[in-house]
Amino acid sequence: MPLPDEILAESSALFHDTRAQDIDPEAHASFVIERVLDRGTLRSVGALLRYYGRDRIRSFLREGGTERVSKRTVPLWAAFLQIAPDECIPKSSPLRSSPFWTA
Repeated sequence: MPLPDEILAESSALFHDTRAQDIDPEAHASFVIERVLDRGTLRSVGALLRYYGRDRIRSFLREGGTERVSKRTVPLWAAFLQIAPDECIPKSSPLRSSPFWTA
């Protein structure tokens, strides 16, 4: 299943460093969620919520996603998704890099 049209319409801003057609929405879900939460518009965020669902996005934030999203946007998404601040404490594991930045 391809990325939703609303996200593809913003692909030049969301995925400026990779080709949108190379993104597998399931295999690269964390990458997509990260980019849309950080750089998306209301339209693409709505599509993200419909595509992945609130629970999957909450899991992303709880499992280290707060280290991948702008520090300024973490409180917004935590409040919007009704996640307690202590649930978003970064884990001690190392950050995973983008799946598209490997050589």
